[in-house]
Amino acid sequence: MKISYMAALLCAVTSSLVAAPFSEISFDAASKQAGQTGKIVLVDFYTTWCGPCKLLDKNTWTDAAVIQLLQQKTVALRIDAEKETDLAKRYKIAAYPSVLLIKPDGTEIDRLVGYREPKAFIADFNDSLNGKDSISRAKDKVTAAGSNDAMARMQFGTALRQKGKDAEALTEYLWCFDSGLENNPAFSGVRLSFLLSDIKNLAAHYPPAQLALETRCDERQAKVMAGSKDYQTVMDLIALNSTLDQKEKNFAVFDLLPAGSTAKDYILTMFADQFLEAKRYADVLQGTDGKLAFKKSVDQFNQMINSVGKDSPMRQQMEENFRQMTTAKGAHNFEALAGLKRIQDGKELAGQILKFDSSPGTHTLLADAAQRAGNDELAQFVKQ
Repeated sequence: MKISYMAALLCAVTSSLVAAPFSEISFDAASKQAGQTGKIVLVDFYTTWCGPCKLLDKNTWTDAAVIQLLQQKTVALRIDAEKETDLAKRYKIAAYPSVLLIKPDGTEIDRLVGYREPKAFIADFNDSLNGKDSISRAKDKVTAAGSNDAMARMQFGTALRQKGKDAEALTEYLWCFDSGLENNPAFSGVRLSFLLSDIKNLAAHYPPAQLALETRCDERQAKVMAGSKDYQTVMDLIALNSTLDQKEKNFAVFDLLPAGSTAKDYILTMFADQFLEAKRYADVLQGTDGKLAFKKSVDQFNQMINSVGKDSPMRQQMEENFRQMTTAKGAHNFEALAGLKRIQDGKELAGQILKFDSSPGTHTLLADAAQRAGNDELAQFVKQ
């Protein structure tokens, strides 16, 4: 009973702290009040399911310096964008949290999208009121990092997109996709995940972005079909097809490529989960029992780890990451054997995998793989 009482009290205190800088009035009333007091309107557009919104509530809106700033310079509102949809639509809210700074006449001064800890929020807020909005700040970062810095230019593109400057945003995004790897090899993962997601979000309301994705996808498919062995080209094709919600095209390209082609192997390696979902088990195994392939993966793992000094601070993390990758590759072939009801081969491969990594997580990984393939016998075999 005491615990419940204390939990309720804590919740009430937290709620009151979050509410401290915010007014429980309408947007029109807030605009009128801001005009009468020489302030601006600040609106925190949030949703109940948004994680970063909750972080703002917990860390930023409860900060004493932030509260003082908002009380001095704003009439502040918190608005659930899924309830007050007309206002959210008026200001084209597409990401959460979006904190808008608005003049009393309704003109947007700036918007701060995403979570900011108190000091960063205060700095960006003051910059915005002093005429340096999110676009200016992002452009300054490009200048500081250099025009060939893909991450800085991608963030600049996002700032442009959030301000409705779609054409300029697409220009930045496409430069990052087409040229971002030339000076930023580490940009590879971001390029085929977050960047493509940003372009897709832009394409939802700006057709030239959709056309740009389709054009680049068609170009890479033509190169692969012409015999390209370039790994990056195949990766691009798979990622673009996924972004365009046309994963089935990866299967079509795979089926048209000649047996043993490098691109065919790349597609299978990078698209293994989808082949298993489609129950194309024979394609996953490529005429083998998976055991030799797993042995080669283990040999590569040992070579990789042995190349790193025993005292290196990176060794433990590298070993953990590569062990998981090696085990996952083996599990793909195990699932294919399970799907084909090759019980003995499946048991032998499972033995190899569990010898390499006998942790409870590996037992669960293999059992889940066998269950997906509908093979109860192998699922029971690998359970602890």
